[in-house]
Amino acid sequence: MAPHIMPSIWCALRTFAEHAKEMGGKPLTSPRFFLKPWAALTQPPIGCELQIPSHLEQVHHEVELVLKLGENQRVSEIAVGLDLTDRMTQTIAKSEGMPWTQSKGFANSAIIGNFCEVPVDITHLRLELTINGEPRQGASIGEMSFSPLDLISNLSQWAPLEKGDLLFCGTPSGVGPLNRKDHVKARLLSEDGVVFSELDLIMA
Repeated sequence: MAPHIMPSIWCALRTFAEHAKEMGGKPLTSPRFFLKPWAALTQPPIGCELQIPSHLEQVHHEVELVLKLGENQRVSEIAVGLDLTDRMTQTIAKSEGMPWTQSKGFANSAIIGNFCEVPVDITHLRLELTINGEPRQGASIGEMSFSPLDLISNLSQWAPLEKGDLLFCGTPSGVGPLNRKDHVKARLLSEDGVVFSELDLIMA
């Protein structure tokens, strides 16, 4: 009997040069990835409250383009996503040269909006994030150091990709803290303002 295949959540890092700089790192010369557990995934309805695990005082927001893989490693749908990070735990792990799964794999740390069809040119889309009405992050997908398709191509050379896998494509600069009661809005939209995917939630 073949084993049951659980989809994976792949996450690219430092795909926006300015974000790499703000985190004290250098832009990468080739893509790098980490994983989140599938159980960390949530797709909250518009306007809902989303629980931050009680052991965390504060997490950081990272708005991202999310790809869903279909047959033959093709992109079947896209969405806006939030990669939440326990930054203090991550910083300690990095300083000790240890893995930082704990900082990325907690409950509700992989948040996605509604999925939509893939437009002809993904690079013309934009990511935007506001907190309590104030802009925090914004960038065009075309600013990425590696295109979404480049990320999939690199990942497919070694990773056991499956239909249904998700790929978080990395975040632009402007990452920062989220606090309980913050009103978070994230959007994936076209250059002329047409919204493809969105998130609207209250942190609790």
